[in-house]
Amino acid sequence: MFKSIRWRFILIYFLLVFLAMSIVGIYIVNQLEKIQIDMNIKNMEARIRSIIDSYSTLKSGNWDENIEEIQESISTVQVGYNENIYVILNDNNRTIIAGSVEESIGISAFNYNKIDNYILTKSLDGTSHHTAPAEQFEDTENQRFYYHMSFPVQADGSIRGYIYLINNIDYIYDTVDESKQIMTQATIIALTITIFLGLILSTSITGPIKELTLKARQMSMGDFEQKVNVKSDDEIGQLGNMFNYLIDQLKRSMSSLQQEKSKMETTLTYMADGVLTVDLSGNIIHANPVAKNILSIKSTDEKFNDVIVNLKDSITIDYIKSKDYHGTDLVEKDEETYNIDYAPFMNNKNEIGGVILVFKNITEQHRIDKLQKEFVANVSHELKTPITTIKSYAETLLDGALEEQEIAEEFLNVINSESDRMSRLVTDLLRLSKMDYEQTVWHKERINLQDMVNIVVKKLQMQIKEKNIDMHINVPNDINIMFDRDGFEQILLNIAGNAVKYTPEKGKVWIDAKKIKKNVLVSIKDDGYGIPKEDQDRIFERFYRVEKARARGMGGTGLGLSIAKQIAEAHNCTITVKSQINEGTEMIITIPE
Repeated sequence: MFKSIRWRFILIYFLLVFLAMSIVGIYIVNQLEKIQIDMNIKNMEARIRSIIDSYSTLKSGNWDENIEEIQESISTVQVGYNENIYVILNDNNRTIIAGSVEESIGISAFNYNKIDNYILTKSLDGTSHHTAPAEQFEDTENQRFYYHMSFPVQADGSIRGYIYLINNIDYIYDTVDESKQIMTQATIIALTITIFLGLILSTSITGPIKELTLKARQMSMGDFEQKVNVKSDDEIGQLGNMFNYLIDQLKRSMSSLQQEKSKMETTLTYMADGVLTVDLSGNIIHANPVAKNILSIKSTDEKFNDVIVNLKDSITIDYIKSKDYHGTDLVEKDEETYNIDYAPFMNNKNEIGGVILVFKNITEQHRIDKLQKEFVANVSHELKTPITTIKSYAETLLDGALEEQEIAEEFLNVINSESDRMSRLVTDLLRLSKMDYEQTVWHKERINLQDMVNIVVKKLQMQIKEKNIDMHINVPNDINIMFDRDGFEQILLNIAGNAVKYTPEKGKVWIDAKKIKKNVLVSIKDDGYGIPKEDQDRIFERFYRVEKARARGMGGTGLGLSIAKQIAEAHNCTITVKSQINEGTEMIITIPE
């Protein structure tokens, strides 16, 4: 709701009024409380002076000699419901000799719990003292506030005693509470008015903006006859004028582009190659039938960036601009390869008005070249390392290392290992070649999935123990599949072997299986290095490795997953991958029952 300018405008006004009313209310209430308390202090002091002035026994003589007279005098004082008076003798115990509470007479003021000893002690210097309101509870339900004042009475240069007055000031806080309620009600009323006025004011601002938005939406659908009614000269009015100006400019630009489009249509319609003309904003000016077919263009109203994404390697208008509008790129779509040449064309102002792109289908030529290059490069690269290793170790043995038995044995083991690696590579290549030409004969049979998983895990047991891998196997015994036994074992060995191989020491590998509808899902998951997102679509390519140095160092040929995928596809199965860097990889084999 608050994404709308209207409601944000109302919210700001609401908060401003709320803040102002809160500050003013707090200030008024605090000042009212302070004034009431100050008045109470003055009244208490005036009350005490009035009592002293009314009774001569309090102004002269020794109080300890006139206790009875003082008691008689104090007993005549009219004590209000909200106050208590105590006359305290200035002796060592500060004895209460008179007061409005009879039970306190004769008790030391220091031991009387209703007298604040701190105030009484402070008044020993001959000046009156009082304290801030103190909370006292007369029973478990009633809470009362009292104000204490100790007033020293002096005669003949010495303090005779103290008049101690306790005043109940509940009425002050009742008044303050009523003031708070009034301020709260006033704030609510003010906020209600603010919301109402905010709605009115915000409508006057957001109304023109909504109109602009509606006009812009209609303009985006190709209706350039829109005009905004400008009703004021303020910022909103200036925005409306600018919007109208923009529409006029767009109408002129579109008219010019339409003329250029007409000139090219006849020339480009019958070309064998795809031709696409795009302006600098990415609008498609013209597309001949071949280009429309390549890019699946249904209407020339579509944007270039929207249709070019249908190609695997997107060439956006910004990309073309970054290359100064000149260049050649190869892109792929639906397993076809196109050579795209692009160059700018000039408008009537001798400025770059857009780009012409020519799409030429070179799929067959590119496929043959690519296969030849990749095969030669990959096989050469894969064979070069073991051959070089074998040659260097053999030369070392021939140069005399053969006579040292320990070194010779180590070198021969390396030669044997590299020979095995070449043998595995050749075997994998031959197997892929047979599957490519559909020469492999599959013997499908019913296989118990749990038994097959156990066989594969046993074959990997040495690698598992070497790396101390924690295996978690959850494969129900009642799951059976129709598959070529050797083929399915090869799939599990390749995928599970990779999971063990690329999981660090003391890592974890999970093998799970379950039935979902008419499919069996086998999941092989590890917590190893993970596969970058950009590599996940290519891991099933032949000789493709995510990290070539590490994979080759671990003995991989780069063909394992490719073999696994081809075997799976030959059995109408799929292999999908889920992976995140440093979190692990999950391979899911989906097998129809």
